[in-house]
Amino acid sequence: MKKAELQKCLLCNKGVMHTGVPLFYRIKIERMVVDLGAIQRQHGLEMMIGSPVLASVMGPDEDIANSIDKPAEALVCEKCAMERINLAELNEIISGR
Repeated sequence: MKKAELQKCLLCNKGVMHTGVPLFYRIKIERMVVDLGAIQRQHGLEMMIGSPVLASVMGPDEDIANSIDKPAEALVCEKCAMERINLAELNEIISGR
């Protein structure tokens, strides 16, 4: 990570090393949604063949889940990372930047 990539902590808005601890997190959040049609097709194939292992080899290998948001990244200092983080709230904060 280059100096230009450093940012303040997303949660406390202080430098990522403000406590003196030289550790921080780079968090990437991506919200996903399950593709129920793909799951139903895979399950049907498994039932028809009688083996989930064979169905996974013979099936179309579809994505079972897809991203619904653009992946977001942020830096979080060690102190904030040690506190309880609500991922949904963190995603909203990152997406709103």
